[in-house]
Amino acid sequence: MTGYSTKEVADLVDLPRETIWELTRAGVLEPDRTTAQYQFSFQDILILRTAKELIQEGVRKSRLNRALAKIKQQLPSNRPLSSLRLSREGNDVVVRDHDQIFNAENGQLLLNFDLTTNPAVVAQLARREKPTDQEHLSSDDWFDLGVDLEAVSPDDAPAAYRRALELDPYHADAHVNLGRMLQERHEPALAEKHYRAALDIEPDNVLAAFNLGTLLEDLQQLEAAIEAYKLAEDFADAHYNLSRLYELLGQHELALAHLKTYRQFLEDDR
Repeated sequence: MTGYSTKEVADLVDLPRETIWELTRAGVLEPDRTTAQYQFSFQDILILRTAKELIQEGVRKSRLNRALAKIKQQLPSNRPLSSLRLSREGNDVVVRDHDQIFNAENGQLLLNFDLTTNPAVVAQLARREKPTDQEHLSSDDWFDLGVDLEAVSPDDAPAAYRRALELDPYHADAHVNLGRMLQERHEPALAEKHYRAALDIEPDNVLAAFNLGTLLEDLQQLEAAIEAYKLAEDFADAHYNLSRLYELLGQHELALAHLKTYRQFLEDDR
């Protein structure tokens, strides 16, 4: 997977480029420097998200830069900074690791904590084949993680959705999102399986029905697509697509009826 440019990272994390460059110069971030522009990794994005949270909590940037740089220097080379949970305690930045919490600058032991609440760690867990005994995450937790990963590391998101389904095979939203990602990756058979599973669980799941309709339409199964769109009658775009398909099939009256319904939805939203 290619990295993210400074502009992309700034947009994703909503931080000024100057802050990103300061952390890079301090050695906290490790972008790929082999190209004309920095290419930041997903791990760098996780660190910047944490940095932003700490700045918003009132940690001065100068103190944050020093604390992060010191932590980075003390970590083993094979361990990313994003594997730690960082937070603010008073005026200090503290580091949470395993069952302990330390002051980032002087190493003073403070108190215990639960590492599994760290989104960065959870992102790494999503890529493992089997959970450890410490991973007490619910199917909803894994689903939420999948949604977050789609924004910054879409290649990792399906693993989170699959973990959610391992814990709860009846998680309809996980089926829908995983189906959509599989459809985007041109795996229609698997995508259809998940859409239909969602509809078996929730027959009124509008998004599952609409997405199934788009998939079947892409496969040129127009009659089947129409039946799927009909299940999404509360969704304006489903009526637009029905109008278009009926027109293609020469059923002009039905095409006009669904077009009117579509326009009514638009007027009601104004």
